[in-house]
Amino acid sequence: MLFLWVFAPNIEDRLSHLGFAAFYLAAAAFSAAVHAFFSDNPAVGASGAIAAVTGAYLVLFPRTHVRCFFFFFIIGFISIPALWLVAINIAWDFLAPAAGSTGVAHLAHIAGYAFGITTALSLLALGILPREPYDLFSALRQARRRAELRRATRAAYEGPVYRKPDTPEPAEQPDPVALARMRVTTAMNDGDWPAAARAYQALVSEFGLEAALLSRDRLYHLANRLFEIADHDTAALAYQRFLAAWPDDAEAHRISLMLGLIAARSQNDPIAAERHIRRALEGNLSSDETTLAHELLAELGVRP
Repeated sequence: MLFLWVFAPNIEDRLSHLGFAAFYLAAAAFSAAVHAFFSDNPAVGASGAIAAVTGAYLVLFPRTHVRCFFFFFIIGFISIPALWLVAINIAWDFLAPAAGSTGVAHLAHIAGYAFGITTALSLLALGILPREPYDLFSALRQARRRAELRRATRAAYEGPVYRKPDTPEPAEQPDPVALARMRVTTAMNDGDWPAAARAYQALVSEFGLEAALLSRDRLYHLANRLFEIADHDTAALAYQRFLAAWPDDAEAHRISLMLGLIAARSQNDPIAAERHIRRALEGNLSSDETTLAHELLAELGVRP
């Protein structure tokens, strides 16, 4: 009855009151039937049903620790895993009959253990009882994972030692586009605007206008300075790249006006000039800028 008091509450929690009652009665009937079938000795008691409870506990709570009182030279308490405690009792019921008659229905106990273990495993396998991280299936799964980890770790230690190849790995080549952009920014930092213009032209020539993108402020500054030194063609490239990258920028309409000015007076491209100027007039230009736009349209011979 001590085992019933220790193990039954947790089993009842998992099975519910009604489920535990049905389990207990079925275990008692099964263990009694097995004992009656194989033995002529009468048996009285519920030890077979209690054995079934401990067997179910072995499956549902294998890693739970049980605090046991002992007295052997010294008196005290010891906490041992329920797995060991139940396994010791099962082993005792298997081995005790070999020593002779003990007056205990060991066969009924063994039948009860078998009933409890089988029933609990079946309930878990069929999903009737939800899996818990502390049941036997979870414990076996975790043990398997630990074994796999140990094998993997051992294989890593026992595997071939990596040796660095004698031939050095080739150095990573820098991005040519990044190098070309760096030449532009270096010339800008030095204040050498003709060199910056040549570097920007080379960037566009080698990699296309799409690649000729600098930061917003740097590209705007470059275009304005190139216009100031009368390198209008390169300035137009920088302005065009700016508009392609930031078409809705606050300076977009002024840049369109600059492109119209360059197209009208430097590149002799009236169609492009009119397109840029009309776009510029759609924005918030200053009065002087608006006057310039109208003058350019007049020079082109078109109405504002």
